[in-house]
Amino acid sequence: MLDRIRTRLIKAAREKQTISYTNLNEDCELGFDFSLVYHRNEIGDLLGEISEWEYDQDRPLLSALVRHKSGKHEQGDGFYKLCENLGFGQWQDLKLNSKFELGIINECFDFWKNDSNYKEFKNDYS
Repeated sequence: MLDRIRTRLIKAAREKQTISYTNLNEDCELGFDFSLVYHRNEIGDLLGEISEWEYDQDRPLLSALVRHKSGKHEQGDGFYKLCENLGFGQWQDLKLNSKFELGIINECFDFWKNDSNYKEFKNDYS
């Protein structure tokens, strides 16, 4: 499941696009029902695990590409809390800073659009 999610996020990054939680759920056939708190927490945990691994490899946080479908199209609080745990700053401050959010999204786009990065790292998740 993690491989499918990561592969889909890399595809989005290469296309310079973000993706909604709903579309990620559908595209990867995850079967989550986001009306259930447990399922919302589960997708957050999976995305966090992928981004923590990417961070440990000195790569951008892929979960930055997953955004809410409605409203301001921003990431969920869990993304910012993950960033706080990784040492980027207080999650509430990060959430208010649109430059932070856009910066990480653009880092993902730039990193994964690079063909040599893509070829070298697309299948290295373990």
